[in-house]
Amino acid sequence: FGMFGGEETEVTLVGKNDMVGIVIDRFGKDITIISNGEDHFCTKVTVAVSRQFLGWIISLGEGIKIIGPETVVDKMKTEVERLNRQYLS
Repeated sequence: FGMFGGEETEVTLVGKNDMVGIVIDRFGKDITIISNGEDHFCTKVTVAVSRQFLGWIISLGEGIKIIGPETVVDKMKTEVERLNRQYLS
């Protein structure tokens, strides 16, 4: 996502275990992935926080969620609100 610009930030993601391959495909095998309960994992990745990154997370549906930092969670909320206005208004 770096090619799209945006502030580089370490972002914490929680995902369903069946999504771990998608995360590895995108960020490589050098990331740390830890168990987060029986059905989920947690990882931290450094990304350029951009509309493209947020769109990628949205495209994964309920499988992945940004949980930190709060500034990035707030950017996602703002993007979801924008999409809501654009498509449901």
